[in-house]
Amino acid sequence: MDTKKEVKKTRPMRVFIAVPSYWPSQDGVANITGYLAEGLARRGHEILVFTSAGNGGLQELPYQERHEGVLIERMRVFVRWPLVLRGRDRKSTKGFYRRRIASFAPDVLIVVCSQTWTMDWLHSGLDKIKCPKVFYSHGYSNLKETYRIGEMLRKRNVLGAAEQYLCKRYYKNLYHDISKYDLAIYLSKQSNAAEYAREHMLINGKVLENAIDDAFFSGDMKHEYSSEPGNKIRFLFVANYGENKNQEMLIRAYAKAGIDKSELIFAGFEKNPYYEKLEKLSEECLKDQEKKKIVLNAHLKREEILDLYRTADVFVCSSKSETWSIVAHEAAAAAMPIISTDVGVYGEIEGAFIVQNEEEMQEAMEKLYYSFEERKRRGEAAYRWLCTKGCRIEDKVDWLEKELLALRERRKEVGEN
Repeated sequence: MDTKKEVKKTRPMRVFIAVPSYWPSQDGVANITGYLAEGLARRGHEILVFTSAGNGGLQELPYQERHEGVLIERMRVFVRWPLVLRGRDRKSTKGFYRRRIASFAPDVLIVVCSQTWTMDWLHSGLDKIKCPKVFYSHGYSNLKETYRIGEMLRKRNVLGAAEQYLCKRYYKNLYHDISKYDLAIYLSKQSNAAEYAREHMLINGKVLENAIDDAFFSGDMKHEYSSEPGNKIRFLFVANYGENKNQEMLIRAYAKAGIDKSELIFAGFEKNPYYEKLEKLSEECLKDQEKKKIVLNAHLKREEILDLYRTADVFVCSSKSETWSIVAHEAAAAAMPIISTDVGVYGEIEGAFIVQNEEEMQEAMEKLYYSFEERKRRGEAAYRWLCTKGCRIEDKVDWLEKELLALRERRKEVGEN
């Protein structure tokens, strides 16, 4: 008689991930989805990431390619939410998206983000998708306590009033759609998405905090502080270019700050109309200030962004809203002092310099520019805070894999019964 226990092998999953941005984009949603998708692929699961080739689809990216074991397929969708979600070709429509889910026949469907085509184009067809469904929220940037519909109409801003009305109606009904998912994932208990779930008594939610790139745990990423007089001080903000990231406020504060030998460096994924606006603003604000420099980067590779973390002195954030900001954790892992508006996780980071407006941003930049001791103290405090967090990628992939396998098994049991 063979006494050896038979080891039951787990059948690999077919996972369809719909996400508004993905590699080579370097925004938070793309990076987080990337390390999870690639982690699952390394474990033998078949992963299809269905995404969009930038807002409007004007980038020269292939319709289909494979990267790090993940099959990527792209649509070309123009998004001006909540007014416009429009495909630019016949393979970039609501119908094609739904048919591709059906033809792939996934064991699990993961829909990343609301307020865009990934979730909104499934609104009326969600019940027809029979596999387990996961909603992965990255926060609700347009969820407000009050909407300025009347104010917009009084100012004769009909388009603005329409946007406010559509946002209000969207969030009034969003919880109905979320309740149809087998699992909803939130970035933190404090996120506005998790608060919304509690307010509407949704019981399908769990929290998966983000991880950061394993490169940040290597010795060469930890910041080296220099007190040498005359050294150039570099301020860094890593974020896509857009109104919510509010880079123009940061440019104005930097231009007004009484600091000389310095640089303000931005790293965003792509050039867009807001980028062009920032170019003009930078030129105007730094007129006759030869010792200051503003650098607007786009289309950087990941290693180039890591180099910016290594060489910059202070991390700055001017966002109007954030949830669990991955770049905040990356800056803390690099032991960088942090200046930020009071958004998302920044207020929890030890040593973070929290500001409320442009004037306070200017003052904070001046203080850290002139004080080596202050930069060192705040950077080391941020690093100590980060070390208390479980931010390893493999831990997050473990968690997600177990949840997806459990969903598949529960659905299988229900089907057999």
